[in-house]
Amino acid sequence: MNGERDSSLGDWDTLADRSADGGPPPRGTGPDLPGPPALTLMASAWADLVAILAVCTGALIAILALGERPALPAFAWAAALGVVWWAFAAAVLVVVRQATPGMLLAGVSFADAVQPRRVGWVLAAALIGVLTIGLSGVLGGRGAALRLAAASKVVDGPA
Repeated sequence: MNGERDSSLGDWDTLADRSADGGPPPRGTGPDLPGPPALTLMASAWADLVAILAVCTGALIAILALGERPALPAFAWAAALGVVWWAFAAAVLVVVRQATPGMLLAGVSFADAVQPRRVGWVLAAALIGVLTIGLSGVLGGRGAALRLAAASKVVDGPA
């Protein structure tokens, strides 16, 4: 039991290839398994939307806590704050854990590490998924937009 705990906690924040230290091989080299279901890919876009809306709500609650009533421009600023926060968090998570916040919440990630020059494309594809309320995950196959943006297969499970 203790050995399981040590192996699960030992690599939670690593960027290096886990197979170099005797860990499991990279997921891109295993047998070709079908990607996650379309509903899971839609759920990842919904989870990204929830993450953005949570920051928006927090900003508006902060305005209310200061004793002011949020005016219409405050909603635009709160939405912009949510998108900026999500973009920063998603860029970090795509590099470190090969997934956006919504993908991690839905239990999917990319099979291989995303190239640094493709991170912007992955964020754009994920935002398109948010704007279409997950329909971009269904159109063109299972996660076609994210798969093309990252040049990596979308698989079940965390990286």
